[in-house]
Amino acid sequence: MARPLSHPTWSSQRSGDAGPCRTLQPALNAYRRNWFCGTTTTSSSRGGSNPIFHSRLGGVSVAVAAAQNQPTRSDSSSTAQPCPLHACLLRYGFQDLAAVSAPKHLALSQEAVSSNVEPKLAALAAEALSHKQVWLVFKAHNSLVWCNYADTFQLNLHLLRDIAAHMKYRPHPKAPQLTAVGKVLAGSPGAVAQYLTRDPRKVQQLLRCLESDLGIGLEQLATCSSLCECLRMSASTAQAVIALPLGKKVPVQQVARMALAAPNLFGRSTTILAAKLAALEEVVDLDAAAALQLASLLYDIKARLPPLLRFLDGYMGVEGAGRRLVRAQPVLGTISAATAEGNIGSLAARGYSQQEIQRIINSLPGFLTHDLDSPLQQQKLDWIERMSPWTLDDFLSVPVYFTYSTRRLAARLALLRECGLQFSPTPRDLAVPSNASFMALVGERLVKQGAKLPCASWAEWEEAWLGTEEGREWGFPPLK
Repeated sequence: MARPLSHPTWSSQRSGDAGPCRTLQPALNAYRRNWFCGTTTTSSSRGGSNPIFHSRLGGVSVAVAAAQNQPTRSDSSSTAQPCPLHACLLRYGFQDLAAVSAPKHLALSQEAVSSNVEPKLAALAAEALSHKQVWLVFKAHNSLVWCNYADTFQLNLHLLRDIAAHMKYRPHPKAPQLTAVGKVLAGSPGAVAQYLTRDPRKVQQLLRCLESDLGIGLEQLATCSSLCECLRMSASTAQAVIALPLGKKVPVQQVARMALAAPNLFGRSTTILAAKLAALEEVVDLDAAAALQLASLLYDIKARLPPLLRFLDGYMGVEGAGRRLVRAQPVLGTISAATAEGNIGSLAARGYSQQEIQRIINSLPGFLTHDLDSPLQQQKLDWIERMSPWTLDDFLSVPVYFTYSTRRLAARLALLRECGLQFSPTPRDLAVPSNASFMALVGERLVKQGAKLPCASWAEWEEAWLGTEEGREWGFPPLK
């Protein structure tokens, strides 16, 4: 394996030649002031030639100074050119170079930049990341400049591509060129940069640990929503944390699901997880399996949970009701007592009796995790009460129904009314289908009646509806 590059040895200037970035520091500073800040001028105004290389990346067009001497605005006859690293970054359209202007950056040789920096930028751009996303990843972690391209960066990127081959990925219409790997790289810049610069041998150790202890291979990793967060875990730490719930008889399958859903929990010390599990077993009387699910969501358990449990006991009028509700839906344990009280007050202000609210909480404890006082949720509750043929209970009968936007629900209901169609017993057909599927369902029902859709597409209908009084009321987020 090639020796990893470290920045003191990257400069390859000839003996006695300190290079332009060292001997022409005053001119370089003037160059930065005149060019890096975008204050370029035409060649005629500067009294000399001024070749400009135009580069476009991610829709951003920038003028990039050619890698040749440019006259400065100083009275000196000296000429200066950007150091190799800055010249490379300028060619890719990056002008805010403050984060990479330390002496060690300025000392990088052209050979080091060409072999170790530019290939990384090209690789990130090849996944169709936007100009901003490439730069965020590049400057998120200093070692992205210094790590070896062939022995580290390229190997880690290749692993992401192997995992992406198992992903069920559909490009977003607004970013059709973004690859599956690009979507992963567009996540947390810090986690992405730390993974890409990690020693591949340690990554392989982690993969062996996940495979042997939890049966997690590349196909399972493809389902992880925080993939780079997962792949930067320490193998030894992960192995110790995995052993903890397995020792408490938590099924392997559940531990594997949690490792993929909350890798941050498995990347920390066993002491943190052990303390969380112990607190949940003590405060809520959860078994280890349920405690593991909630442990990934809670931080200060002993300070947060007891007040919530006491409040729920008091409101429900039954001792132990809080524990029962949190055990039924552990996500309830993520809110504070004040949030639960506020949401209950919001329902009460709408005329719901305590008995009705208690029934809602008993059937769906997690409903209290919605911020019912927020303008968006208030708008949805208003629409259900004033416009919808279905009640709040109908929407809560399948909790996902309540999660859809008011615009989606209102615009679809308006189309059904425009077409004179009867409503189904539940909101399912209104909420769940995609726009294309919903239009197809409506079209099929109209054909049976000898009628046809009043518009050619959902986009056409929605645009027209948003221009109506009803659309203006329900189709836009309320002003705060």
